[in-house]
Amino acid sequence: MMTSDQARATVQSLVDLAIRKSPHQYDGKKNWEKTKKIWAGVRFRRDGLKLSTHRRWRDVRHGLQTRYHVQFPGDASAPRPVIAEVRQVTHCNGDASERAGWTIECELATPLDFSARIERWNLGVQWYSVEVSGHMEIRLTVHGQLSSYPDYSVLPPAIVIDPTVTSASLHLDALHVDRISKVGGEVAETWGEMVEKIVNEILIDDINEKLHAKLNKAIDKKRDDLRFSAVDWMSDLTATGDPPAP
Repeated sequence: MMTSDQARATVQSLVDLAIRKSPHQYDGKKNWEKTKKIWAGVRFRRDGLKLSTHRRWRDVRHGLQTRYHVQFPGDASAPRPVIAEVRQVTHCNGDASERAGWTIECELATPLDFSARIERWNLGVQWYSVEVSGHMEIRLTVHGQLSSYPDYSVLPPAIVIDPTVTSASLHLDALHVDRISKVGGEVAETWGEMVEKIVNEILIDDINEKLHAKLNKAIDKKRDDLRFSAVDWMSDLTATGDPPAP
């Protein structure tokens, strides 16, 4: 079994690997081009002496719709400006359904540049359309579990690291608007006050809805990378100065 320091070092290395492999940019949308069906009149048709009617409907854009782009500042080839800290490591005993391991709390913070196009539609009529750009500081809190077990299909047995994200939440710590297009004067000031609310309700909430599942899905895609030679794994852990656990 790993010691708490070894568990912390393992999680830290996994987080650092994830940061290095993270994409430079991300594009998303919330309700973009969403439509609502409305009545568009009645069509009459005569067949001899028989008159028939057919109600017509059409789909029109409706509601608050947003398309956004976020990216790390700087060049795509530069190291990601993410500060990652494994804050808490607690041992947990396994039961019949799961292995003994460690409960982990990790926090990551990073600056991001963003741009968004925000449109308000009412039954096919566009009330406004603005483009907002700026930068923000976000913080990601992740709770998870980490266990390890030997794979006896090879000799010496390989060590399999098994991380699972149990919860994850993204928080907006700071927001700075650099530009708001197509508005000015008091309207621009009003939009400056509204942007933080929109970013929280649309971008942050939209990402949080899918974040937990996406993180676990990303881990599942990298399971082959979480299988290590027992000799190499123990060498990496003892390099921190801690003796291997019996």
